[in-house]
Amino acid sequence: MSSKPRDPGPALPCAPHDSGALRALSAEGVALWLDRVSRRHLLDGTLRAWVRGGLVSGAVLSLAAMTDELRRTGTSYQPQVDALARGGCTPERVGRELLRSDARWACRVLAPVHARAGGLDGWVRTDGADGSASEALGLAADVDRRNLLVDVAATRSGLDVLRVCAREGVGTSATLVCSEERFAEVLDAHLSGLEDAVRDGRDPARSVCVPCVAVGEVDAAVDDALARVAGARPVPGFAGLTLARAVHGHLDRRLGGERWRALRSAGALPHRLAWHTATPAQVREIVGWRTAHVVSPETAVGTALGPVPLGDSLASRAPDVRRDLNALRRHGVHLGCLAETLTRHARQAHDRERAAFLEAVRDRMPRR
Repeated sequence: MSSKPRDPGPALPCAPHDSGALRALSAEGVALWLDRVSRRHLLDGTLRAWVRGGLVSGAVLSLAAMTDELRRTGTSYQPQVDALARGGCTPERVGRELLRSDARWACRVLAPVHARAGGLDGWVRTDGADGSASEALGLAADVDRRNLLVDVAATRSGLDVLRVCAREGVGTSATLVCSEERFAEVLDAHLSGLEDAVRDGRDPARSVCVPCVAVGEVDAAVDDALARVAGARPVPGFAGLTLARAVHGHLDRRLGGERWRALRSAGALPHRLAWHTATPAQVREIVGWRTAHVVSPETAVGTALGPVPLGDSLASRAPDVRRDLNALRRHGVHLGCLAETLTRHARQAHDRERAAFLEAVRDRMPRR
């Protein structure tokens, strides 16, 4: 064990106490959720301060952030790691317990927001399930908080997990949504699970699904593809906004149908869309009712200190979507095909993050 002085780690930027940009976003039904939260942000009160100050109303726990914290000198995880190791826990078990402890803590911090929002905000997303339905259900049972969302990758196998979770009353966040086609499949899987829950006599309000659309990743990939096309002039943010409009319009159409009306009358809560964004400009440009942006601390502060957004940019934009998608196709870019590549690369990156997290846990455990 190291006896070096504790490394405090990089400080989060200060949260503004008042912001015209945040007030404008809130009036349009837009929330900010803080990405890459770890034990340090819970222990030092940073997350609580940002929530109470109104800067963010949701949080995302990530294995990458936990790994960074575990590798710091004097990490805040060390006491729990030591206690679990003395109890004979394996590194895999230690990792699960660290994640579950952080999730319960973050859910307590966000619980008042969740209550005030009637179950439509105040969520804590957690990464950590291995991709199976049994792991997702077990994680949710161990944390046992109504405002927990278990991340489930929107892959072919992940669609089955989403349906099982919806049937069993577990909230989920469908990640890696990179196309309208995959979003439609996510929505179908979730609605099917809700219908199963209603038939089984369960409360569908417990089975929320928040699809997280990777607009930042899609933007970067499309800009890179267009940069290699002669005569193309990439417009930053163009592809992400187009994808957001396509997904938002698809959801509006589906929620206007008989299938959703029957579920809504049974008590199901309306969907909230989340955007995984990279810059304050994307937050200002992608504005729509009942949506959330998953942002870094720097992007959150940059948004709060930046210009006021001009208003809703998503509703009733079907003609714009068709025009913009056709423009991309003329340059050889099809978002549906691009999505498959992005999803594959993201899954590979996630597998590396899981391996790095377990390695960091092992390094923190006492040598036998």
